Amino acid sequence: MRHTKKIALAALAVGAALAIATPAGAASGASADRPLTRAELKKVLLSTKDLGKGWAVLGETRKPVELAGLDVNDHGCLTAARKFDTAFDTTGQGVLIIGAHSGTERVYTGDAATLKRMTAAAKRVVGACDGAGDTRDMLKITKRSAGGLGGSAYGFQVRTERAPYNGADTLLLHIDYVVIRHRSAVAVVEGVDASGKSHWNDTLKLAKKALAKLKSAYPKA
Repeated sequence: MRHTKKIALAALAVGAALAIATPAGAASGASADRPLTRAELKKVLLSTKDLGKGWAVLGETRKPVELAGLDVNDHGCLTAARKFDTAFDTTGQGVLIIGAHSGTERVYTGDAATLKRMTAAAKRVVGACDGAGDTRDMLKITKRSAGGLGGSAYGFQVRTERAPYNGADTLLLHIDYVVIRHRSAVAVVEGVDASGKSHWNDTLKLAKKALAKLKSAYPKA
């Protein structure tokens, strides 16, 4: 049963990955913030070395699940979800994380306006969707604290009952999203848990490691 849940969790994480973006900025050695190159984006992603023994990090290129595709019975939240999907409908680099707590990380780059749209969209979801759900009480979105990650970080959690893939049993899932902006990059860390319990603090730990990796790519001020 435990093995089945791990497979289900990994399958959901692959399909449910969420974006990451950061303000236009400089990579290591650059004197001013500018959009990162594809190679630079790949270097700032979390790796197995960053997480240590017992973790695996695999390349992931699929687009994230659309928030607007959730069965939310709230017009304001649905509008915010659509704007979020639009803001992150761009090419980024990502990885699938498998370990004690599984999920994904994605990083995006762009000019200042693009990055501002991303963080503004995340802030809008946090404000408009806190407490939103569906008529069957099988979905609930909750604002979560992204404390310790700076003023340009936003977090929310989706609790939903669903089958992670066709033919699987329905599971109570907690899907966490943390959106972090640092200079010319935005990182979106997603944690997925199928145990029926929230593991938000574990997702925050991954997000803190992601932020530290982003910071290491830029020269210190």
